[in-house]
Amino acid sequence: MGVIYRLLPELGYGAPAGRLALAQPWIYGIGQLLHIIGLVWSGGYGVQRKVAGAEQVLRSTAEVAGMGLMGLGGLLAIVGGLLFAVVVLRAMRTPRDGRGIEDAGCAPRTEGA
Repeated sequence: MGVIYRLLPELGYGAPAGRLALAQPWIYGIGQLLHIIGLVWSGGYGVQRKVAGAEQVLRSTAEVAGMGLMGLGGLLAIVGGLLFAVVVLRAMRTPRDGRGIEDAGCAPRTEGA
């Protein structure tokens, strides 16, 4: 992700900017960290990883909490990944000089207008 953020201006696109571009790596990274911590926590209780639903046989509150933490982390990581796509697409719509597509003459022309 960081490489893409670095390469966009060099490829002629605008640089990722704004609060969303600053928050995105944090959201993604914290989500991944929580996902890993949840897996480690659950693994310490012997929860099986490659089964889903009732087959996991979650017996204690700590096992359920560990799997919940894993799920929350996964959700945050997915949101961070989607935000990455939004930030990159916004940067690609902005030419390097900071003007919008319409200002840069890149907007489609309408005939007869």
